[in-house]
Amino acid sequence: MTIGLFLFEDVVEAGRPLAWRAAPRAIFVRSGSVAVSGQQLAAEACALFEGAVEVAGAGEIWTFELSGAPVADMAEADRTRVVLAHDVDLDPSAPVLFRADRVNFPAGAVTPRHGHKGAGIRRLVHGRLMAEIGAEVRRIDPGTAWFETGRDPVVGRNLAPASAFVRALALDPALKGLPTFIPWSEEEAAKPRGTRPAQFFDVLVRVPPPGGS
Repeated sequence: MTIGLFLFEDVVEAGRPLAWRAAPRAIFVRSGSVAVSGQQLAAEACALFEGAVEVAGAGEIWTFELSGAPVADMAEADRTRVVLAHDVDLDPSAPVLFRADRVNFPAGAVTPRHGHKGAGIRRLVHGRLMAEIGAEVRRIDPGTAWFETGRDPVVGRNLAPASAFVRALALDPALKGLPTFIPWSEEEAAKPRGTRPAQFFDVLVRVPPPGGS
């Protein structure tokens, strides 16, 4: 059984609010300022919303959203908004731990080789990273999004004076309040983490059924 984890990008224009049905979603304001159902969010703020929302103001927003439907069943209207989407092996009828945070890389930072106790989508806000993910090595520039299963070994290397990405994870509820980081070996565990995470939220949510509202 799977759920869908989606990352959408939208530009909010003054006087032209956006409206979406109920779903667990993390709204990150990339630039500008918006009001989400009356809650003000400034640039680089992020908050969780579970009910139906209306987004007004002016700015660019990145939305991480959970769905009980698999990615293959994505609504046609969402296909013009989506940046990245991936199925995650979690029971859609059970609670899901939804966690969002920001990971900051100071100059010269290199993470130990590691995995995670769950899957998630990341997107680079600023800077530049070189990432080793399993057998792949890739450069990550601002706006690039990527998915990590948690089961593949990862090394992140900062190539800029400072870099940061935002991340949303769909996790087993047993991980509430606990770290997901798994050093790949005892040698890697002895290395400094190199990054400075800042959590936005860590909340148990219910994923709406396919076609729900």
